[in-house]
Amino acid sequence: MGAVERDKGSGKPHPAVAAVLVAVVLAILLAFPVALYANAMALADGYRASRGEAGTPGTVTVVGEYDAKREQVCTGAFVPDGGGPEVEVRVEVPGRCAVGQVVEAHLMEGRASVFIGYDEPRAWAAGSNDWTQYIVLVVLFGLLSLPAALVAVMAVKALVKGVGKLVKRPAGPPTY
Repeated sequence: MGAVERDKGSGKPHPAVAAVLVAVVLAILLAFPVALYANAMALADGYRASRGEAGTPGTVTVVGEYDAKREQVCTGAFVPDGGGPEVEVRVEVPGRCAVGQVVEAHLMEGRASVFIGYDEPRAWAAGSNDWTQYIVLVVLFGLLSLPAALVAVMAVKALVKGVGKLVKRPAGPPTY
């Protein structure tokens, strides 16, 4: 016999296994809203900066470009209009970029994120539509966040029900 015996007929997992499984599922479910937030903010930042509504105005000079999987990636040196230090950035321009190209752009500082690349600054030239790449991700992570929202609603409902039972309990010594 083993050190730990269990009823083989119950079909229930060990409480420690159940706790680990619940923790893993919750961690996965919580990752989706975080990804939704990161992509929604990147979408909004890119949209506003490419229209001149947000960010630091300035000039960016493309110093490098390479073709990635399905897009051209441009890097450059951004200089704010009001003066200040040069900033190495990823450059978003309409169409393709060329080394040495100089464009007016708005710099958006990156946002802190657990995801790669979201914390890097980007310079968005007027008319750049590269922000549209985030639409699919926002929709995807929005849909994947629905189960997490459902779990949250169920947890709140259970808490409210539990508090309601405590409030309705008659005063006096507890009955056992």
